[in-house]
Amino acid sequence: MTNVRAHFGGKRRPLLLLLALLLLLMSTLLAYAFTPPAPDGPKPSLALMTTLPLQWSEGGVEADLAEDAQPHPAFARLGQSYDVQPLDDVRDLAKRRILLLAQPRAFSPIELVQLDSWVRKGGRILILADPALQWGSLYPLGDKRRPLFTSMLSPLFAHWGLELVLPIADAEPMAIRKIGQLSIRTQTPGEWLKINSGGSARCALEEGGLLADCKIGKGRALLVADADLLDTVYWEGRGMRVLTGGDEFGNLAWVEALLARLDQGDSISGDFVGNSG
Repeated sequence: MTNVRAHFGGKRRPLLLLLALLLLLMSTLLAYAFTPPAPDGPKPSLALMTTLPLQWSEGGVEADLAEDAQPHPAFARLGQSYDVQPLDDVRDLAKRRILLLAQPRAFSPIELVQLDSWVRKGGRILILADPALQWGSLYPLGDKRRPLFTSMLSPLFAHWGLELVLPIADAEPMAIRKIGQLSIRTQTPGEWLKINSGGSARCALEEGGLLADCKIGKGRALLVADADLLDTVYWEGRGMRVLTGGDEFGNLAWVEALLARLDQGDSISGDFVGNSG
């Protein structure tokens, strides 16, 4: 009996090993099937100008140089599709094609003229402009190291025939918007209003005024009346992430879609956003 069991065991081990190899092969193939392919060639460049702590934290140089230092999750997400290049000087835009302005610093009149000229020559720009930023900070209001509480680009918006306002009709500051198949969550979002039908841009308002799509010369600008939507407290959803592995709200997916909309709009001409009146 002992010999029979030993003989049977000897036959069984190769069978179990073969089964384990087959299972390993199947799991590898399934993982490969559900893994998105890596993009071919270099990533497209995305210039970034912001006062938000996206690439660098508010903890100072020591925190940023720590071994476990990580950029903000929104910055890391954008870095999956783009070569994100933080800029501080508008003159560095000369060779750039797409710019993301996320609650940027105040620009001088000369810089605003340079920015407008860059767009008119064919530049593509996504602006996240918040009228009442709620982003948490280590620094008190008025501290220069803190993200700007309100957008300082009003002269540029007025030149394009737009005004950024903060609606006061809603008693609840937290806002959830349905945009296509996405649900966006943020706080105290603003709204775009047209103030000059004879302005230097042709703009269409979308998503209840949360988004403005403008043709400006040979270029294009998408303007979102909010910047808090980049903050992880509104979209990441740690509990949901543990259960599903995904975001609780589609904030970043919407930003990515808007950037793709800019990048793919090579045939901008005529009244592609309709009349501005």
